[in-house]
Amino acid sequence: MRYASLAVLATLAAACGDDDKTSACDLTGSTQSAVKIEDRRVIGVAAPYAADLSLAARDEELRTSIAARRAAAWQVVERVLTPVPLGDTRLAPNFGGTQPTIPAWHTWYAHDDFERVFKKLYRDLTPAQRRARAPIDPLAGFAWNAVALDSVPEWPEQRYLDYLATIDTVEEASGVGNASRVGYSPGALGHLIKSYEKQHQCRLNPVPDPFDGDAMRPGQEVVQTDVMTLESCEWRELGPFQAGDASVEITSTGDGDADLYVRRGEAPDPSSYDCKSAGGDSTEHCTVAGSGPVYVAVFGAKASSLEVHVTYVTADVKDPTCLDGEMPRDAVLVKADWRRQLGGDLIPIFDTSAARMTSRFASTSEWQSDGVAGPGSDEIYTALLSTGAKFRMPAMHVMSKELDHWMWITLWWSPTPNTDFGADRPASIAALPGPWKNYKMCVATQYLEGDPDPRGGQPGSLGDSLAAVSGGAGTPSWCSNPYIEQGGGNAGTNCIGCHQHGGTELSAESILVNFPHHGDTRVRNNFFTDYLWAVKGGGGEDLSAVVQAEVDYWDANDP
Repeated sequence: MRYASLAVLATLAAACGDDDKTSACDLTGSTQSAVKIEDRRVIGVAAPYAADLSLAARDEELRTSIAARRAAAWQVVERVLTPVPLGDTRLAPNFGGTQPTIPAWHTWYAHDDFERVFKKLYRDLTPAQRRARAPIDPLAGFAWNAVALDSVPEWPEQRYLDYLATIDTVEEASGVGNASRVGYSPGALGHLIKSYEKQHQCRLNPVPDPFDGDAMRPGQEVVQTDVMTLESCEWRELGPFQAGDASVEITSTGDGDADLYVRRGEAPDPSSYDCKSAGGDSTEHCTVAGSGPVYVAVFGAKASSLEVHVTYVTADVKDPTCLDGEMPRDAVLVKADWRRQLGGDLIPIFDTSAARMTSRFASTSEWQSDGVAGPGSDEIYTALLSTGAKFRMPAMHVMSKELDHWMWITLWWSPTPNTDFGADRPASIAALPGPWKNYKMCVATQYLEGDPDPRGGQPGSLGDSLAAVSGGAGTPSWCSNPYIEQGGGNAGTNCIGCHQHGGTELSAESILVNFPHHGDTRVRNNFFTDYLWAVKGGGGEDLSAVVQAEVDYWDANDP
């Protein structure tokens, strides 16, 4: 029996407002446990993430090739899962002289690490330095954090050695990493700590506008395609399309008679528009100036089936208001879905074959269980905590800043791991310690799919399932996790669409229901938390709340 220590178990209610789309989802049955200070002593300093600095130059290739995108994503996954020895070498005798390892991401920092490190560094400043919001060094904080237990009177050395002696199985070694919901690579957490003053101001100031015309970075030309059927007299709104300086071109083709209404700055109505195209059929065309949000409405003068294509050049605000510049290339966030295992508890399983995905999309686009299973620790990643609580991890999101708009990867456990979204898994993943050969994967790098081949050049069941979830080039991209995304519409999402609103006060319902395509398409150019819900939001992370509490306390009490 391992040494008992305090752990906090929290049932997660979903709202798309913390670090990831998990907060937009119903995670009934999911739990978490914070990384405790004694376990950080065992882990040591978190393993760095070796970013592939060549990926950013391949952004267009990844956008237009599903095969290239998936290959790059598997390489990211391999780097995230690479085994890393636990830091305290005194564990080796418990494992026959071999130092136990855990995946690199499981050594990474959690919310309590952020709180410990930031408070330590800020309190070490002088009153004058705090008033000046002096820079702080996260690397020094990380080094202190790794041995912070040594200065805790309640943990004399013998107690810690007794604790080490209880860790002698693979599950217990994994349990040292605990069951934190969000893990931050050192590059990610370091940047968040250095950005403390920007985070503090972010809480004090109003939420920035979704479109900002200043300090923009030119983007790429995109063509968004909407396929629709309109009843007679139906009015359908699209956008806003956040366009750069180039003009925005809107075309439509189809049968019946549908008209275009386009307006820059706000939604058009029948009497207010910048361009109206009202011919006698559905072949229509409008062009308006860019450099702002452009709204499109389609009016069915008669019952019509048509495609609407909106062509524009994106433009992004380069510097996020709430951070000291964009996150660095070695910034990675992992959102893990942990399921507490009590006795013979089962977990749901999900069929992701082409036929089943087609049937999901034909109804509510909702993940519904296709049965249950009870995988053992040799089949699913499992952690046994010092409290005796056992957790299985059926799913995880991986967000990597190796691309400007991040790479959005998600993994999920499957009893049929070598079919569809697991069919192209590299042998190097299967060769890693642990049951990682049993996880499937999808990835998105852009709001819109750019590969003209819905199968992505993939054979067999993988190509079949890719075709089932793809609407074709110009339609919203797809990547959804059956364990993390729940509720109507969430099986058809793509991660990036929800995260574009990171730091706002939007609710899950408003994103999934009130925005086009369940919120998947781009409707802003100002990503003021660099896509992160963790900086400011309604979920359990809300790192800026930690900053505000500490800064405000010392502002009130410093001489």
